[in-house]
Formats: sequence, structure tokens, C-alpha cells
Amino acid sequence: MLVLDNIKKTYDDQKYILDGISLSIDTGEIVSILGPSGSGKTTLLVDLILT
Repeated sequence: MLVLDNIKKTYDDQKYILDGISLSIDTGEIVSILGPSGSGKTTLLVDLILT
């Protein structure tokens, strides 16, 4: 299981790219992340990989 709780990411300590993202993914569950360009999808995935 993967659990994220209240994930936040800012640039220049002012502009929130991610603000209060929470989710849980059960083992074996398939999910997708959808949203418009610039909404933080890649930022969220990169932060998950690098932590």
C-alpha cells in the first residue's frame, strides 16, 4: 500500500505546485493521474521516485 498525506511542493517558496495532495493506493491496484498541462502530475511522480 502507498499512502500520501498532505503533500505540498512550492517553487520560489511562494507558488504552490502541489497543495494538500492525499491519496492511498492498495497493493495490486492500477491507477492513473489525470489533469491539464501544468497541474503538477509530473512533479508528483518525480517527488515519489526521488524520496
